[in-house]
Amino acid sequence: MQIFESVKIGSREITMHKLRSVLTMLGVIFGVAAVISTAAIGAGARDELDRQLSELGTNTIRIQSVELRGRELSDQRRLAPFGLTRADLENIKEVLGPRLAAAAPSKKLNAQVQVSGRVLAYETYGTNQDFPRISGYSVANGRFINPMDTEEGRTVAVIGDTVRRSAFPLTDPIGQHIMIGGIPFEVIGVMAARGRSEGGTVIDVGDLDRSIYIPVNAALRRVSYGDPRADRLDEIALRVTSEDVLRESSALVERVLERRHLGVPGYRVLVPEELIRQQQQTKNVLSQVLIFIAAISLLVGGIGIMNIMLATVTQRTKEIGIRRALGARKRDILLQFLVESLIISLLGGLVGIGVGFGLASGIGAWAEWPTIIPPEAIIISTSISALVGFLFGLYPSLKAAGLDPIEALRTE
Repeated sequence: MQIFESVKIGSREITMHKLRSVLTMLGVIFGVAAVISTAAIGAGARDELDRQLSELGTNTIRIQSVELRGRELSDQRRLAPFGLTRADLENIKEVLGPRLAAAAPSKKLNAQVQVSGRVLAYETYGTNQDFPRISGYSVANGRFINPMDTEEGRTVAVIGDTVRRSAFPLTDPIGQHIMIGGIPFEVIGVMAARGRSEGGTVIDVGDLDRSIYIPVNAALRRVSYGDPRADRLDEIALRVTSEDVLRESSALVERVLERRHLGVPGYRVLVPEELIRQQQQTKNVLSQVLIFIAAISLLVGGIGIMNIMLATVTQRTKEIGIRRALGARKRDILLQFLVESLIISLLGGLVGIGVGFGLASGIGAWAEWPTIIPPEAIIISTSISALVGFLFGLYPSLKAAGLDPIEALRTE
């Protein structure tokens, strides 16, 4: 019996018993769907890791100012009233020495931004020339703040792409002026469009395209002039020379700040790379659970196929005897039932791929995790479903092929 004829007979048997066939496919469907969704979560997690590291910078340490309450606030006012300051940054730079590749302070300003009399709802930060090196945020047009701008506190500004499109939609922003806290700042650069990720990061870096950057000394001396907390920084970002010294440098930073702040916890030291990898480990655990579920589902699906095929052999014993009497060989009967098992399994696999796409999208939307379905996952899933159909359909097919024709014809 030719393969085409076997496919035709197998397809007819499946369509004649639709409900039975669908129930037989369920294990394969769920197993393949779990494989697809697991691959999507894994690929999405790797992509998210790369994206978050590009936003937060590799080999970085971030020190954030923390608002205290109660007794801790009283201790801070008495022992370390200025919180995180530039003096902390200078001391850290001195201690880290050659381990430090770049260091950038950050001061968020509560200052009104105006362009041509229009008030714009954008955030302004005081920083220095090292900010692009740490964040990986590049300049698209013009230049970024340089050391002289920082040292002299010049009234210059670098704007994000969204700010550019809103404030200067039809003109070149370079050389134009924006008002920050009533002080005119000359635009010297425009940052490349970055966008805000839907998934966010383990440390909120804000929407960089909606930000304005000015020299930190201009932020402290000019815009925040007269503010008793003007010298206080919101964040200090550090980049060390390599991952090998990251943990050691982080411990040194904590010791320096603990000594300078006399034990008052008005700050927190974060290592983004470690936090991100911890987050990825959580996702990996979920992936392993899904793989286990997929293996069980495929095993159950395979057993289901075997049971149905054995029942089919028993039900069609007389038909097998007639075909053998009419000249069908053992391998023809074997091929007929094996092809039928493969068709059931492959159809289940195809439906499972569709369910897997839906499941991956659902997980991404519900958990706010990016999911990416790699093409190889589809190939592997299809191959697995075919393998399940072959392995679990082989025994029933051999049993059908091994039936004695005379005994089969006697079956009522």
